[in-house]
Amino acid sequence: MQILSDSIFLKKILTKPNFSKFRGVLIIAFLLFMSMGCSQVSSIQKLPSILPNFAADAKFQIQVTPSSSPGVYTAVGTTNLPDESQITVAAIRYLQPNKQLVQKLSPSQTFSILAYQDVKVNKGKWQATLNLWKVAPKGEFQEVWQLDQSQLGILQEAQPEVTFLATVSPRDSLSELEQLLQKQGVKLVSSLVHNTVDGERYIQASQVLPISLPTGQTTPPQRRPEDINGGWGNRFLLIPEPPNINNYKKPEQRRTNAPLSPDELLQ
Repeated sequence: MQILSDSIFLKKILTKPNFSKFRGVLIIAFLLFMSMGCSQVSSIQKLPSILPNFAADAKFQIQVTPSSSPGVYTAVGTTNLPDESQITVAAIRYLQPNKQLVQKLSPSQTFSILAYQDVKVNKGKWQATLNLWKVAPKGEFQEVWQLDQSQLGILQEAQPEVTFLATVSPRDSLSELEQLLQKQGVKLVSSLVHNTVDGERYIQASQVLPISLPTGQTTPPQRRPEDINGGWGNRFLLIPEPPNINNYKKPEQRRTNAPLSPDELLQ
């Protein structure tokens, strides 16, 4: 309405003959008034960083895309949290035990952490690279829960999706981070804050992608000592002692004429 009324007022000034003498002066005054209004609008846009009532909402987003390598995904994010904030990026797949096992155990759903990485915020951005595939002893590509499944003998059905989580866990408490954000004109929104079972708060963003199970195989990895005997290796094998490189020669004759001491005599 202000712009409409100003344009009508300007049209009257330009068309009415009574103001022909002062037409140039009025046009200049009107342009100055409009420029002052624009400067006021730009100053109002700066108020959210100054006034607490106009604080901006905290931003914490995650975007996951597959890379050129199979099984490798890149997670990038943007945020207005302070720099050097530590973020843990993890990829998990939910699992459901088979029906026979569900009847014996609790039917609650479990999950497997496929990969994780700790990163830090740098100029409002962060990035992590997660490799979801592992190499089985025979060379097949598998996820970590599939490797443990053969050892435990428990059959589990995997969900077709993988959930990528980006979590900010303050060292002390979320209240200190919240106070720091308030000084910067940023407030935490309820959609980003989650609670643990113990009532601790943390910031988290997530993205779910449909990802199939690994396929194919590669060169089998070499067997390491920690892969044997539950990580203890072959402890029953005796390690040979290193050879004695010192060659001591026994003196041919006794070097003293003193009588033998009691310690030197055969007891």
